[in-house]
Amino acid sequence: MDCTAAGVMSRARALLAALALLVGMAVPGPAGAEPACGLFRVEWNLGVLSPTAEKLEGFVYNESACAVTDVRLHVVALNAEGQPIAETLGWVYGDIQAGARGYFVLPTPDAPAANYRVNVLSFDEVSSGRFPLRLPEAP
Repeated sequence: MDCTAAGVMSRARALLAALALLVGMAVPGPAGAEPACGLFRVEWNLGVLSPTAEKLEGFVYNESACAVTDVRLHVVALNAEGQPIAETLGWVYGDIQAGARGYFVLPTPDAPAANYRVNVLSFDEVSSGRFPLRLPEAP
């Protein structure tokens, strides 16, 4: 048996390497991880809010495994060259369950725009999706 300092250090390193390997195998990596909250897709249309104002209305699709609420939208008005000329903020109505969509309607920013860019600015997680969102139906 090797009782020298070098032998003890060699065995300690081997033990630490084996422990690190086991821990690395026990923790799921990015390939096995569930998608994070906040995978959204936004679809919108321009409409008439009143005789003197337009509106943006559409849906935010929650493509994550989490239910979310308090979804805040950032709307940027763009000129013909695609440069930002005005912006506003708005909210999606209610909670958006995982795999579902939420409705929004917002007045357009106070600038004549050629196009708009609508993005999700922030949200709050309601559930992580690790548990069923509804009870199974009875047979």
